Amino acid sequence: MIFEKNISELRRTDSELAETLSNWSGRSEVEVVNTKKNTLSLRVNNITLHSLYDPQKEAEDWVKYYEGEIAKAESLYVFGFGLGYHLLALCRVTDSPVCVFEPRIEVLRKAFENIDLTMILSRTRITTDCRVLAVNNCFALLHHKPSVTLNHKYFDEIQVKLESWEAIRRGLRILVVGPIYGGSLPVARYCSSSLIKMGHSVELIDNSRFENELFYAKDISDNRERYTRMMQYLSSFISEAVTARCETFKPDLVLVLAQAPLTADCLEHLRQKKVNTAYWFVEDFRLMEYWKNIAGYYDFFFTIQKGQFFTELQRAGITNYHYLPMAACPDNHKPVRLSDEEMKYYGSDLSFVGAGYYNRRHFMRGLLDFDIKIWGSDWDLHSDLAHCVQRGGAWIDTDEIVKIFNASGININLHSSTYHKGINPCGDFINPRTFEIIACGGFQLADRRLALEGLFEEGQDIIVFEDLQDLRSKVAYYLDNPEERKRIAGRGRQRVLREHTYENRMGEMLEVIAAKGLTQSLWPEEGEDVEGLIKESGSDSELGQYLSRFSDKRRITLSEITEEISGSEGEISKPEGIFMLMNEFVR
Repeated sequence: MIFEKNISELRRTDSELAETLSNWSGRSEVEVVNTKKNTLSLRVNNITLHSLYDPQKEAEDWVKYYEGEIAKAESLYVFGFGLGYHLLALCRVTDSPVCVFEPRIEVLRKAFENIDLTMILSRTRITTDCRVLAVNNCFALLHHKPSVTLNHKYFDEIQVKLESWEAIRRGLRILVVGPIYGGSLPVARYCSSSLIKMGHSVELIDNSRFENELFYAKDISDNRERYTRMMQYLSSFISEAVTARCETFKPDLVLVLAQAPLTADCLEHLRQKKVNTAYWFVEDFRLMEYWKNIAGYYDFFFTIQKGQFFTELQRAGITNYHYLPMAACPDNHKPVRLSDEEMKYYGSDLSFVGAGYYNRRHFMRGLLDFDIKIWGSDWDLHSDLAHCVQRGGAWIDTDEIVKIFNASGININLHSSTYHKGINPCGDFINPRTFEIIACGGFQLADRRLALEGLFEEGQDIIVFEDLQDLRSKVAYYLDNPEERKRIAGRGRQRVLREHTYENRMGEMLEVIAAKGLTQSLWPEEGEDVEGLIKESGSDSELGQYLSRFSDKRRITLSEITEEISGSEGEISKPEGIFMLMNEFVR
């Protein structure tokens, strides 16, 4: 029977859908009707999905209508399955991969029962829900109009998501807003540089320029109420600056990092302009509770913790949350060649880089019989740790931290806690040091964290310790086995470069945003739609071929074209001459 043949072929690529179709027994509103050419059509809610005269000829005409888009596309997305006539015709003229969206299982069931589809099932992916997988190439949308009419809300949603992927592929305008001070300040810079590498147009609002004002406000008065008021003024000023920059830059997305001082009024203004907003809360929610006041203002709220934090967000009525762990930036965190003097200065058998939190002060006392150097601020310089603390507890910049990671035999990574004397048993996030040490090619011993699972393979990519006694035992072992340290560090680094860079994280973030669908902002757009210009000019014309060099952009201005021409060498072509002349008239 036809159905069994089709299902057997479908099982090779999608066993779940094959099982769904095999077991489907719901009430069907789909009617199979005969055509004048003695073939079949479908009718649903008085809408006929195929010609009642010759559906096969109709399918061939449908393919011909889209032949230009089909020829240029690397992948094809078809809205509507029907009985599959148009898909059979499509697959006869192209080898491009095809994805078909069809929300009605009963339509698919009728198609599988009545039409031999085996020719296309091995190369066609059928999607029945609203999920759209990442799209990284040039694609075409092909509408089977009766199916779209029948399910317009479903296909509207899919189209928004696909158009979001197309916008991401061509490059978004993204404004990144960083904090004034703190650990998320370099993260803002890493996010910006990664997004630029990914092909997006990015501006960073670097609020570290207000660091002096922040500390001045702290020093000028002991009055908490007055300090709060000064911070409100500073936040309002920065928020006004962000709003002003948005009006000029016209971003598709505003990405805000933890501690960035944006006011509710600023975020409400962005919402009115339909600007997509995302916040990366790279904080421990138990210590930093300000998330309760801000999460609801953002379209997307990304966290470094799951589990209990997700429960708390749900209780607060917040549903826009997504897990996004920390990462490393290979341009900054990398193996470096050190001089003998640098090795002597930065190197030691053991090192620890970080602030002197309560648990670290207690824990590090158990390692004083080893050759250990402690780098960072907020350590008690009147304790027995004082002789290990380098440079009097001064702040260490990223370049020096990288040298420390490279020079140390073993890098100790103990996550902070303000109330445990050792390892925090509720460790449900991974600090950036975990990724950064490994990216530098350094060997680390890290405290046991629940969140490590799935990120690294314990014993292969990273070594963990359970308590001080376990750490001491492992320190002694790995100091005596440098080759094993090198092997683990090397394998871990490959995994970080493959899975845990800021480019990976920004890709994951944009995938989440595309899955919901980018909102079209209300900023007045500058320039002209490149795709529209090429289509109007004719893709085969001299002008159309010239404009195709800008096809990786969504929109382009005359000044951008003439700037490109001015920077090129050789004779000016006819289209280039026309654009240069137009620019003179405009000026």
